[in-house]
Order: sequence, then C-alpha cells, then structure tokens
Amino acid sequence: MNKLQDELTRSFERALNNRKARQVFNELFTRTERVMFAKRLAVIGMLSRGVPPHVIAESLSMSSSTPERMSIGFDRGKYDFVVKEALGQKDFWQIIDSVLSGGGWMPPRVGGKRWKNLDKIIYKENLSKS
Repeated sequence: MNKLQDELTRSFERALNNRKARQVFNELFTRTERVMFAKRLAVIGMLSRGVPPHVIAESLSMSSSTPERMSIGFDRGKYDFVVKEALGQKDFWQIIDSVLSGGGWMPPRVGGKRWKNLDKIIYKENLSKS
C-alpha cells in the first residue's frame, strides 16, 4: 500500500512538472471526491484564519467531526506545509466563497447516503451533456 501511495504522489509530481495536474486530478477523481478534497482544503484555510471548527462545519455543510479532528491536527502543526505551499499567497477567502457558492453541489452534512444526492445531480448533468 505504501508503494501505491508513493506512486500516486510521483504521478502527480510528473503531471505538475508537465503542467497537466488539473487534467490528471479531474480524470482520476470523481466530482464528489474533488468536492471532498476542496472542503478539506477550505477547512485548513479557515483554521489558518482562526475560524472555529463549529463555524467551519456549518458554513461548509459538514458534520462537525472532520473540522474538529482537523483542528487538533492543525494545532499540532500537521497542515503547516499545506498552508505555506498549497494555499500560497492567494486570497483564500475568494476560494472559500467559490466553494460555498457551488450552486447546490454541497452534499448534506451527515448520513450514510449523504453523497447519493450529489452523485445523482452529477449523473444527470453528465447525461444531459452527452
């Protein structure tokens, strides 16, 4: 499993070197997975600005467990590199605004089938495009 994870990382590094990371990311992950990653990045950005985990959960329509867990890691310095390198010098609040105004793409907070509605929306959108 470690070798597979290493290869995933190397694949992204190769794509970044060729300026193809977006295409690789979009082909490799479903829209639902990309939303999940975007939310996690938004959590880190909001934590870096001092936003409390319960406010993050509410604003990103998430269960409280993920922001709470990530807050503990953030306090221990777990996401320092993400804040420094991935968030860079951009105004992260603009990115968060775009995530929050995702046009109804945000799935419900909790429940075993919380992604089901999002998957249906994406399926219908893809069906109408084809």
